[in-house]
Amino acid sequence: MAQYRVELYRDARGYSQVLEFFNTLKRSNPKLLAFAQRLLKNLEEHGPDLRPPLAKPLKGLQAPIWELRHPSGLRLYYWRQGATLFVVAAGEVKKDDKPDPALLELAVRAYRESQRSAN
Repeated sequence: MAQYRVELYRDARGYSQVLEFFNTLKRSNPKLLAFAQRLLKNLEEHGPDLRPPLAKPLKGLQAPIWELRHPSGLRLYYWRQGATLFVVAAGEVKKDDKPDPALLELAVRAYRESQRSAN
């Protein structure tokens, strides 16, 4: 049984970039979707004990955003909320070395919104 919980972030209107990303992968590349599901399962089972190359913190952001990684370029951006919850806000398949800045900004905004809601 998993020690941790993973949720997909939804904004106030119910929109989830990561859920939309998964739906796109389901249609276009089911193999990558399976990799993404495996990454989420690892996060549920190992939580903060995941280390590179599977998980790494992203530096230079205004929030504690981490990246789940797969060699295919698949990336999932998430943060830890409390002791046992991880929230995944965005996902992409990187085409070059740098993450999509718009997705990182989305993840930071989602993190800030979740902190306002929690207080």
